[in-house]
Amino acid sequence: MLRTQLLQNVCWRVSLRAAAQRAATSTATPTSHGCLRYAMTMARNRSRTTLLPSVSSCSSYATTAASTRTSTHKKRTGKSGGSVEHTVKVSVEDLWTQLETYYKQHSVFRFEHCERLLQQLESTATAASEPSPPSPLNAAQLHFLLSSCVPELLPVQTSRERLLLFRRIWAQLLKVEQPTLSHYHTQLQMLRQNQLALPDHRALLAEIATYNGAPDASLYSAMLDVAGASGNMRQATELLAEMRQLNFALTEGNFHALLLGHARSGDLPGVKNVLNSMLAANIPPSVSTQALCVVSYVENGQMDKARDLLKQHADQFNAPQLLQMLRAVLSCQQVDTQLMQQLVAQLPKEYVNDVDVPPAINSLCIQLLHREQAELMIQLVAMLPSPSYNENQNIDGYASLLLHELFRAHTPLDQMLQFAGQLRERGQNTRALQVLTELALRRQPSVALSCLEALSAAGEPLRPHYFWPLLLHHHKREGESGVLRVLAEMQRLRVECDEPTLRLYVLPNLWQTLQQPRQALQQLDDVGVRASQTMAHVLIQLLQQQQVSPALELLQLYPTRLQLSTLVAPLAALAVHLRATKRYASFAQLTQALQQRSLQRQEDFVGALLLQMCAAQSRLRQEPDSLLRFLHELQRHELKVSPTAAESLLNMATNCDVDTRQSIAKTLQKMRNAELTLPPDAVASGGFIKHPRDMSLDELECHLIELEAKQLNTRGVLRRLLQLSVRDGRLERALELQAKCEALHVQISPGMLAAILDLHIKLKNLTRAEQSLLRLQKTYPGFQIDEHKLIDYAALLVHHGQLDEAKQLLQRRAEQQRINGGDYVIKNVWQLLNNVAQLAAKEPLPESGRTSTFEMFEFLRKLGYCQAHNALLGPVLREWLLRGDLDGAVAEFQRLATRHKHTPLQFELMSLLVKLSNGDEATLARFPATTKESAQQHLANVTATVTRVHGAVNMNSALLLALAESGTETQLRRLIINPEFRLNHEQLLKNCEHLGQEGAVRTLLRLARGARGLQRSIDEQRIYDMLLNQFVKTNNYEGALDLYDRLQADDELKVSQDFVRNLVQLLQVNNVEIPSSIALRAQIR
Repeated sequence: MLRTQLLQNVCWRVSLRAAAQRAATSTATPTSHGCLRYAMTMARNRSRTTLLPSVSSCSSYATTAASTRTSTHKKRTGKSGGSVEHTVKVSVEDLWTQLETYYKQHSVFRFEHCERLLQQLESTATAASEPSPPSPLNAAQLHFLLSSCVPELLPVQTSRERLLLFRRIWAQLLKVEQPTLSHYHTQLQMLRQNQLALPDHRALLAEIATYNGAPDASLYSAMLDVAGASGNMRQATELLAEMRQLNFALTEGNFHALLLGHARSGDLPGVKNVLNSMLAANIPPSVSTQALCVVSYVENGQMDKARDLLKQHADQFNAPQLLQMLRAVLSCQQVDTQLMQQLVAQLPKEYVNDVDVPPAINSLCIQLLHREQAELMIQLVAMLPSPSYNENQNIDGYASLLLHELFRAHTPLDQMLQFAGQLRERGQNTRALQVLTELALRRQPSVALSCLEALSAAGEPLRPHYFWPLLLHHHKREGESGVLRVLAEMQRLRVECDEPTLRLYVLPNLWQTLQQPRQALQQLDDVGVRASQTMAHVLIQLLQQQQVSPALELLQLYPTRLQLSTLVAPLAALAVHLRATKRYASFAQLTQALQQRSLQRQEDFVGALLLQMCAAQSRLRQEPDSLLRFLHELQRHELKVSPTAAESLLNMATNCDVDTRQSIAKTLQKMRNAELTLPPDAVASGGFIKHPRDMSLDELECHLIELEAKQLNTRGVLRRLLQLSVRDGRLERALELQAKCEALHVQISPGMLAAILDLHIKLKNLTRAEQSLLRLQKTYPGFQIDEHKLIDYAALLVHHGQLDEAKQLLQRRAEQQRINGGDYVIKNVWQLLNNVAQLAAKEPLPESGRTSTFEMFEFLRKLGYCQAHNALLGPVLREWLLRGDLDGAVAEFQRLATRHKHTPLQFELMSLLVKLSNGDEATLARFPATTKESAQQHLANVTATVTRVHGAVNMNSALLLALAESGTETQLRRLIINPEFRLNHEQLLKNCEHLGQEGAVRTLLRLARGARGLQRSIDEQRIYDMLLNQFVKTNNYEGALDLYDRLQADDELKVSQDFVRNLVQLLQVNNVEIPSSIALRAQIR
């Protein structure tokens, strides 16, 4: 490798690695007198925007050349998957390692590495509190950096840019030590090789003399070389005069400097005079002198003389001399290619016969590329011989740096392909086209397709994964049409799209296209992707998006046989949604359609699916009624399961009553088919150790403690535990788990993000909920949030006064996807309407007379979120009550009953009217416009309306409970005594059970006492038993004891023995001491 004299002068003193290890040893700080006067820091005339590669250690960057090239192009994303980019702080040592490694590999420097290193040094100096902090690099390292500011090592930059870089490095050197003579020699070498003038040589001599003594002959010779290289003959003459005064003898090198100075000042006769002076001084012209003469002729356009002189001294020049002449030839405006070829031909074989382009020629080629002379670079490389490889050498490394530089220099595509094609044809790099294509895919995907075409034209086979970067690039720039366009190009190039390409890069990026599956399959077929290839993947996408109807249409349209094993998991996940929305028939219909398309008719697809559903969903095992509904629908569609699957499913149905288990057993018996066999990978009984997805909350908590104690991976358990904690309302624990997940950088899944959204909704934290929703939509745009969570979020918006935003949210969801609505979201819709009523009651009534709650109800009904329901109409009526407008409430009640045949808030409204009719002052104060008489009239109107809708018998039952709640005992007893007062005893019993669940003990006790002693079907003791049973269900022994005390205080009542025994059992279960009065009644010893 050709090295400049300057680099040799530096490298023999200290190795680069040893210098890096002694980075902190030198702390000497020069005084202000040691600064370089003529090289003062100047304002930079340009700025470079550079990217900092992430380097974790000194060795991580220096492993291979490929890792160096790849690290710059890695996508920088945070571990959390969020959209915020984090700036990576890179140490000076890491930056030095990058620079040093790149130099060792390519024998040139990249300006970006030097720039980043200097920026880090300068920023460290700026941030430090000391006026002149020491540099993190030592003097040897900074000296090495100074030596890099020459054309051979920084070939891309201009001489002016290299000078500015040198000045910045010199400023860092002054913080470490006083410059020595070697530093000044390096500076003069830099000026000479960059052909830059020395502004004031006397000032430089005075500066050197202050700290380094009187200048010697070598220093004057170096300054004379600078003057000659820049063509400054006036300065050269002054230096010669000073050298005569100091009695310094002229050497051959001094004559060479004068010769070059005359040549570069355009004085060819002066060149001849210098040659005569050399002869007069008894210094005959050497081969070096002849080389400089050739350079002089070339730079002055005398090509014939240069060619003749080259012929006269053929095979006498060494490699550095030939390269000096070659650099001069290439610097001309009109390059003489014949002379260039003669120079390359004379280069020593040991220099050019290598596995890569020689470093100095590499540097010249890079200069040509960045001077937009790519054709000349191609000709120069073509003049080099083809390398010979042994079996252990890399055959695609020749000119690899130049292939990289083609992209950095923004070379036209045709020249890129021409260069790579010629490298391949000459045998210099048989894989040049592959390397160029790989670089295009990483650096400039817009031209990669042309590279692939050239690769195909050269007879090289194209693989589908070559197009993966193109699919991502075109999807980012053009959307889904870009993906289809790349597939069309693959078809044109006869590259068949394989399964990984479809699954990972095509279908996930065609989310909008797949909204219309028929058209999507047709479009894919038009670009060469057959329906048999895409059918299963499209079905998986549809199942993941819970689109059952489009999946059925697709199966009916295309009679393609399918490998159903890949559909088991997404279909089992879909069953969760279908179970929640009670769409069991749709599930069975879809399963039947899939079974009819199965490739393996003897495999038990239905059994494997049911086992997967039960194994992955512990809730389905805990709800045997849902499992029974699934089985009934599957059996109704004549679907069969294997005996093994039937036995496994029956064993799982343990948490159910006898009747349900018998029904499951009968249904499975009807579905048995001995000819079917369960696939070997199907989930059977579940094994001995539960999977975390099958664990309960308490089991997961224990499992987490065990994993943390063993310092094992807890991410999966944390994710599952967070979701279940939110679902079961353990919000404090869910917040703790979320903090743990963030601390451990747990990968956020869409389900986990949805759970976090639900968490903040339940905590009524609108800000955090909004952030979670935006993050979910940005990270997983194809993920559909459950309707009930979306409605809860809308309710939270209303709770914070953002009614319009809530409507827009629900409207957008209805436009994007069909709304299922139904009973499973009725509680969520009720809460939303309740929040609207609370908000609207604080505002004036609209001029239209229609309340905001009613308008919201109609809005939701039209979008399909709900239908008319007694519970959902309650908030519509409640808004009037919250406003204190009883007249409006009664009128609204009558309107709703007439229109929807429902009587919302019937018990509450009738109880309120009874209380007002009896003249309750506190209640009358809440409704200023209502009097006792008007309340009685309203009560008559309400009872008439209830009678019209539900009948007189049901109205009597409702009125009886209202009197028990708000009336007097006399009113209640008079009503019960009336022989014409008929009741719906079954409805009354249901209402009493509901009141018991709501904790209305006082109301039921009053009802029981009112019916005491009357021969009516209202059984007093049954009401007490009902209340006790409710306390037993909720394990509320305190409420049961309070009920017993109340009954005991009634002297006329005798509590039944069954009541006492049930109370004793409740107390024993809770390990509570049994009072003596109860023990005596129960005959407990």
